[in-house]
Amino acid sequence: MDKLYLMAKGTNKRFPKGNEPFQMATRLLEECGEVAKEIALWEDTGIKKLKHGEPKKDNLANEIRQSIQVLMQIAIYYNVEAELEARIEKSLCQMREEGLID
Repeated sequence: MDKLYLMAKGTNKRFPKGNEPFQMATRLLEECGEVAKEIALWEDTGIKKLKHGEPKKDNLANEIRQSIQVLMQIAIYYNVEAELEARIEKSLCQMREEGLID
């Protein structure tokens, strides 16, 4: 989590005029669209492979990272980092109790 927050803080400094809630929401939707585009390439829908070539793990990973990064920027903006971490821990605990994970 620390690395994700650090990247989000760095992005906030790189683009200081792009950190308003609606700008971040718009960017998140754009990045999720890029993830969907990569999924379409991986799932060989339409003529994506003809246009873009074979899917690359690094491209998909980067689009996922960019989406997560914007989510972390939103968490920082609203100062909910502690609550987010608590929610993650709660979810993991529940999954352990249900025998879904070790």
